[in-house]
Amino acid sequence: MFEIKFSDANILIVDDKEANIDVLVGLFEMQGYTNIRTTLDPREVVSIFKSFNPDLILLDLMMPHLSGHEVMIQLKELIPADTYLPILVLTADISADSKKRALAGGANDFLAKPFDLIEMSLRINNLLFARYLYKQLQNQNQFLDQKVKERTAELEKTNRALLVALNKAEENDRLKTAFLNNISHEIRTPFNGILGFLSILQHEDLSDPERDEYISVINQSSIRLMSTINDIVEISQIQTNQVRLVSYMTNLRDLGEELFNRFNSQAINKGLKLIIHSHLPKSIDSAYTDGKKLNNILSCLIDNAIKFTKVGSIDLDIFKVDDFLKFSVKDTGIGIPKNKHYEIYQRFMQIDGSNTRQFEGSGLGLSIAKAHIEMLGGTIWLESEEGEGSTFHFTIPLIPVPDEKNLVSVKIPDRSTGHQGRNLKILIAEDNEISGILISLVVRKFGQDVIIAKTGIEAVEACRMNPDIDLILMDIKMPEMDGHEATRQIRQFNSDVVIIAQTAYALPGDREMAIAAGCNDYISKPIMQALLNALMEKYFNKP
Repeated sequence: MFEIKFSDANILIVDDKEANIDVLVGLFEMQGYTNIRTTLDPREVVSIFKSFNPDLILLDLMMPHLSGHEVMIQLKELIPADTYLPILVLTADISADSKKRALAGGANDFLAKPFDLIEMSLRINNLLFARYLYKQLQNQNQFLDQKVKERTAELEKTNRALLVALNKAEENDRLKTAFLNNISHEIRTPFNGILGFLSILQHEDLSDPERDEYISVINQSSIRLMSTINDIVEISQIQTNQVRLVSYMTNLRDLGEELFNRFNSQAINKGLKLIIHSHLPKSIDSAYTDGKKLNNILSCLIDNAIKFTKVGSIDLDIFKVDDFLKFSVKDTGIGIPKNKHYEIYQRFMQIDGSNTRQFEGSGLGLSIAKAHIEMLGGTIWLESEEGEGSTFHFTIPLIPVPDEKNLVSVKIPDRSTGHQGRNLKILIAEDNEISGILISLVVRKFGQDVIIAKTGIEAVEACRMNPDIDLILMDIKMPEMDGHEATRQIRQFNSDVVIIAQTAYALPGDREMAIAAGCNDYISKPIMQALLNALMEKYFNKP
């Protein structure tokens, strides 16, 4: 058995006899107790209790004004139900009825008058020890309760994190499925058109109008396939932070005309009216921004508006709002439900993701557009209700024209020969045999004298042996020596030949790297006849 000191316990003595109080105080002081409060008037017990917070009460039963029984009734209302506060009754009446009443009223022990000091000391020690054990148990319970609460909170936090992770995993799986389904559909469908109609062209007796129609279908399918591939490459570059801004002075009126010329026939074919209106002040006709990305953003929004509109019009409005340019593309199409306003910007997402969806597309366009807008320092938002049409708004900063020395631009060497582009001597540097044959067919209208080189070394030697070469179509990725190094070596002895880089990569920075190596221009594969014609007109006056 161990001994515990309770000298710091708060002791309250209630007795109407001062002599009794003196005896009890003397006893406590002899045992080292220092926190002792006394009162001769039982009516003061409640106020003393509230301020003193006793650990033990010694209470006389027979007192004027209030009996000990009545005091215990008042204390019951003050003592919390989960608190053990021992009350030692002091009484000369030790009858069974008196004890029962006292116990029922809240007493824990009795001490008969006159007091036996040793007995009193033992009873007080036992009561305080019980109080101590109860408080220890209460503290332990509180500690356990706190631990349970903390653990519960941790489990709830973990469960929330697991739920978020589960939802994210399910969303990723859903997007992955959507990606595979959409991309499979968007690649296989145009491939089906290309391969199917090529087979028909090879094996069927066709009239000229039929042949022209089928070739047109092949061209349209090829453009659609190329658009899907471009979107996949672009979103991959965005995800890996490979996209760079190339800002320059972009003429907004020219941009509007270009967009109108590109999409007006598409709108007319659907019976729609395309309206492009600039609300800009006359002093603002250009903006310092990445014009190519701005063009792509607006092209995506206009293309979507035409795609999802059956009747009505498509309106593009351009405003100046404070220090921003604001663009709004409004349609009278199917609209977008409120619960889809956020989802449409997610990758591979369309409003209708089912197998019965009416509208084709990879679901990457808005995701790419939003990423480009944010790269330009802008914000995109949507106003739309299902069946009521949609209006996409976005803003980009209206940046003041920078100093000439700070302009970001790519200077293309001007090495126009003034040669009429009909009898050119052309070097094609291309390691892929099929690509070489195709490019030879594409350029044969510009000249019949065509030399093929399959490596960068062969290209350099061919150029050295044929100083009269007018044009080099330089593949970038070739064995033994790449197109950049081949161009650098050719420039050491021939500064006049026009060199156009041609590559299937088309990644950010490829154009700048080609120009830095000494190329005059850059074209990405597949090489389109219209783009090549434009370059021939640029460098050789006429295609």
